[in-house]
Amino acid sequence: MLFHENCDYFNFEDCSFAVHKSKESCSRVVMWKEFNLIHSYTCEASFCGPTRGIYSGCHFNILTFENIGKVFCKTLIDITTNRDRVKKVL
Repeated sequence: MLFHENCDYFNFEDCSFAVHKSKESCSRVVMWKEFNLIHSYTCEASFCGPTRGIYSGCHFNILTFENIGKVFCKTLIDITTNRDRVKKVL
């Protein structure tokens, strides 16, 4: 949810944490099952862009993906250094 707050391109409400049969061998599911690693995620994106929000109807491009990566890294820093902000979104 912190990434949702930090990134205008990402919408937490569109996320699915279900484990479908077809995904049982993907790395995040294997890490979760074998090592109980609960903070392993897959970020999937489309070149078509978001379906809602301020960027609805805009196509993603290389610059968009670079910005998403930068914000993701900043969010990781928030998770490790900004406990008050993390508690706020939980």
